[in-house]
Amino acid sequence: MILEYKLHMTAGGMKTPEWVEDGGYWWKSSDKTFIGWSADESDREYYIPDTVTTLTATELRTRVLAMHSAAPFEKPRTEPGTDPVQMTDEEVTEQVNAWVSARES
Repeated sequence: MILEYKLHMTAGGMKTPEWVEDGGYWWKSSDKTFIGWSADESDREYYIPDTVTTLTATELRTRVLAMHSAAPFEKPRTEPGTDPVQMTDEEVTEQVNAWVSARES
């Protein structure tokens, strides 16, 4: 399941919640949330708080494309000192789809 979550304050500092199996993606500065993944309820033996927002793949694409529209994502630079190249909407969509596919299989 796709989760939208915030970091938790612990004695050791800010940390990803223990119930996020794979997190830290697509940080949204406006609400300080990250995207992460955890197994569906039928496949896990731990509790995820009911207050955590879950997203469908479509909702995730919409969220990430809105972020990209507000502040365009850049492709990794192939050479130091080169100008940044913005990603297209299609490239962002492909990135999100690949992320979802890798976790649903």
